Amino acid sequence: MGSGQRLVDQAADALLHGRFRECERLAGRAAPLRPGEPVPALLAVAACRERGRGAEAEVRLRSVLVDHPDLAEAHALLAALLADLGRDAEAGRQLDCLNLTHPTPAVAAPAAEAAAALMSRAHAQALVAPLEAHLPAGAGWQGSVARHLGLLAHALGRWEEAEAHFRVALEANAQAAAPVLVAHTRRDYSALLRVRGEPGDWELATDLLTEAAIVYRRLEIGPLAEYAEAVLRRSHDPGAGGPDGVREFRRAGAGWELAFDGHRAEVAAGAGLDHIAELLAAAGRPVPALELVDAGADLATEYRARLAELDRQGADAADPLAAALARAEQDLLYAELATPEDDRTDRARRLVGLRIRTALDQVDAALPGLGHHLRRAIRTGTFCLYDPGRPGSWKIHR
Repeated sequence: MGSGQRLVDQAADALLHGRFRECERLAGRAAPLRPGEPVPALLAVAACRERGRGAEAEVRLRSVLVDHPDLAEAHALLAALLADLGRDAEAGRQLDCLNLTHPTPAVAAPAAEAAAALMSRAHAQALVAPLEAHLPAGAGWQGSVARHLGLLAHALGRWEEAEAHFRVALEANAQAAAPVLVAHTRRDYSALLRVRGEPGDWELATDLLTEAAIVYRRLEIGPLAEYAEAVLRRSHDPGAGGPDGVREFRRAGAGWELAFDGHRAEVAAGAGLDHIAELLAAAGRPVPALELVDAGADLATEYRARLAELDRQGADAADPLAAALARAEQDLLYAELATPEDDRTDRARRLVGLRIRTALDQVDAALPGLGHHLRRAIRTGTFCLYDPGRPGSWKIHR
């Protein structure tokens, strides 16, 4: 096997396991070693799409189509991208130009995503048999074809069939240690349950979407994180106050004492918890990240501390999926460490986001109900906000 093919295989492996920047880097190295071959460019486009950069991915993919105008894999991926961007008519035209009689998984999988997004029964029906022919195998870096069959079954109104496919896909993508594909499957399964609305569906749907949002936020897949969090904010949150009506953040020695949903716990102090307390006290008012960060904060030092923690998590993880997620986050942080810190606003955004994500891991371990609530209600970015969706007061003692 030549060095170019090894790099392509490594890029595809990085893409499967959520290391998107590494995928783009490896694909970029492979391209000059395999001149005229579109696979490295398609892998880089797919990684760009997974990072939530759909407009950039479209530009790059159309460049591939200039040199390979009849490449079915590129047209299928473009259909999925256009559907992501809400350009339904264009996505439909891309699907129409595909021969869906015997498509490969590399064509059928993104075509299924586009057909499902468009709720196109004709395209969905045409894709079922070709994808079923590849069960139980996966679609390479696109994961289990059961997920795509679930999307098609949902579009066709076959809800029980869709649920069965999503359950299979969750297990298969977890076994493949593909954290982002597991998150996608949870999001898709959640959408099915929210539409079906049988007893217990809503509770499971919000749990699935919360878990997906955690992965998207950890890996800074902004559009999907924001979508998931927006849906969760609209959902009923039974833990908005608790039986005793007490919701509290109180300084206690070297840490914080937290109260929520009738339970109390103490957690170690940290900048992320300080930021959360500030947001709770702001009562729904957006707070600039620059107001939360002290002037002497060292982004690189805190990133390296998080990288060391992720090293420990990966080494201690008995679950390959958890280890893969830790490694994917490391890939993200290493790339951000290499990014200049000239922009104070961007530096503050990145630092506050990292601190709050780390603090929420602590809260999850101590008070899962509170962690669940805060993950739904806190938004980070240039401006940060606690928005629970329903009114409620906190006692903050700093």
